[in-house]
Amino acid sequence: MSKLKILFVTRNDSQYTVPASYYFVQELSKLTDLYVSHKSGDIHEIVASLDEQPDFIYINDYFENGSPAINGLKDIIIPCAVGLHDLHYQKSYRKAMLEKEAVQHIFTYYRDKFLQWYPEFSAQMHWLPHHAHTDIYYDYQLNKDIDLLMTGSLLEDYYPLRVLMQNQLAKRPEFTYLPHPGYRQIQKQEKNVYVGARYARELNRAKISLTCDSVFKYPLMKYFEITACNTLLLAPYSKELGDLGFVPGVHFVSIDEQNFEEKAYYYLEHEEERQTIAKNGMQLSQKHHSTKQRALDFLKEIETILTDNSAT
Repeated sequence: MSKLKILFVTRNDSQYTVPASYYFVQELSKLTDLYVSHKSGDIHEIVASLDEQPDFIYINDYFENGSPAINGLKDIIIPCAVGLHDLHYQKSYRKAMLEKEAVQHIFTYYRDKFLQWYPEFSAQMHWLPHHAHTDIYYDYQLNKDIDLLMTGSLLEDYYPLRVLMQNQLAKRPEFTYLPHPGYRQIQKQEKNVYVGARYARELNRAKISLTCDSVFKYPLMKYFEITACNTLLLAPYSKELGDLGFVPGVHFVSIDEQNFEEKAYYYLEHEEERQTIAKNGMQLSQKHHSTKQRALDFLKEIETILTDNSAT
């Protein structure tokens, strides 16, 4: 059976702070005949520039910051879909564009907030959660010489629990915080910037890593990256996270504003329990939430869309 030909339109994230879409493209290219475009413009002109007509078109991070701006989807006869990442970003504008372009298929990392904020598009939704690139996020078997680690943004409007944990734990010698380098292109010569394998190794050094799911209760990428590195994750629980297989006390430890400190120090002192839960979390993310697996999930959704189209 010949491989599907897919046109994948996306920002060039090869040197981006979070190159998850770049990793995803790499994995998808092993499964399909993939054409990658970073251009903005009319989709008909982009398709015309290709050597072959694709079977499917995917617009990644649709009308998000720095992503290619694509128009003409309403008139394209090739089946297509768009992906939404930060669902809170320019909701009204993007809803208007989804309506204007008559978009039939919408992929989202976050199920519950999509259904809450975009209910009129629920029939078009395809849930494709975040993932961890397990060629980078895995157990390096480094010495666990960081007791408590926290990484990422401390914007209080979005991450109030992280800010609270930072304020309460910052002066403790056992606590380490790695600041977020900002969402941008990272230069190779930059020092003291923890991205890619360097970031994964820091996660792997930690006995415990604390984070949160933002004010939006998103199952963020950190849930998958931290656990994939065989580090005990302390973070809030949500039903959506549970539906992804994360069981509190089995794959990670659920925390809130009142108990994060108590639980952090409990699991520092109880090594066997900590290691057992961390290992379970690693196995879950490595098996079910790897970038390789998510590319397979994506392709399965595309094949279903194409089969349904051919039947109508």
